[in-house]
Amino acid sequence: MHQMKVEPLLEHCTIQTVDGLTTIHFSRAPTIGEAKIVIDKLADERSYHLRLWDFGDIFFNFSMDEIREIAEYGKSKFLEPNRMALVAPQDLAFGTLRAFEVYRQEDTHSIPRVFRAKAEAIDWLAEQRTLLKSNTDDPNSA
Repeated sequence: MHQMKVEPLLEHCTIQTVDGLTTIHFSRAPTIGEAKIVIDKLADERSYHLRLWDFGDIFFNFSMDEIREIAEYGKSKFLEPNRMALVAPQDLAFGTLRAFEVYRQEDTHSIPRVFRAKAEAIDWLAEQRTLLKSNTDDPNSA
């Protein structure tokens, strides 16, 4: 069954859900507060089990302290098994998000991965969907 929901959350952020895969796309770099707004929305709607965070069109400028803060905040919100792919083709963003990946996977139900290309991220999430379904009831069928 093909389900699609697209909505603008902030002026520069769009959330799109297609067949249980939620894609978050920013047209400019978010602030910490804006990142938390997106996290809250995904947690409230339980649309976080398979996520693609697309940072491909922005200059990424979070500090390491901010990355740790966002990682800890997400841990407190996403309480069920989930997978997230983060797309960051630029070197600085890629390196920063690799640090996020380490912080985020400590003591959590999340498995994050950072990719330079969106196609690779989508392929990985497709594999992860199968693993999530085999290990739990399908959280995306509701």
